[in-house]
Amino acid sequence: MKALERKYSKSERIVAKAKFSAWVFLKQLIVAVVFGAIIAVLWIFGAQIVGLLGSVIQKEIALSVYISGLKWAILGCALAVLVLVILQAVSLSSKELIVTEDKVVLRYGVFDVQNAIIPLAEIRIVESKQRVFQRIIRTGDISIVSDAERPYLVKGIVAADRLTSRIMKQANYCKKSGDNKKMRIVLAQK
Repeated sequence: MKALERKYSKSERIVAKAKFSAWVFLKQLIVAVVFGAIIAVLWIFGAQIVGLLGSVIQKEIALSVYISGLKWAILGCALAVLVLVILQAVSLSSKELIVTEDKVVLRYGVFDVQNAIIPLAEIRIVESKQRVFQRIIRTGDISIVSDAERPYLVKGIVAADRLTSRIMKQANYCKKSGDNKKMRIVLAQK
């Protein structure tokens, strides 16, 4: 159970929650595999590639440069690609979106965590957008337009169109039933 679900399930009823797709991660994974393959080829066959490029004197110089510095640079690039893939995976698992009876709560971030609480009464438009690849893998992006300065864009949601309709149904229900009552805050006195 994620943080928002734990927090809000005790005090409010959760109407819907978003599932984020790992297919969004596919682009970065393909780039990492391509760079990994290039790095592996250079690591294994670098001396032979250098040997094919020049004359005998240049071969010795190029081979010594390759062995002394280039292998470490290639290893550093490989580690950088691995770190980026791991950070993307952690970032993907840290996104949450839930819909309660009166609000939409969005939380994302790993080290710099950001929360957005959007009251359903303030939501004007909820849009779902799917590109061709997203339609194939059944994911999409949701844009929530409210009274805020800018719309909230949430990417990589599984069944985004269903979540969009669920948010709008709940927002309409909230507006019709008059749940816009002001909450009374009582401060505890010592």
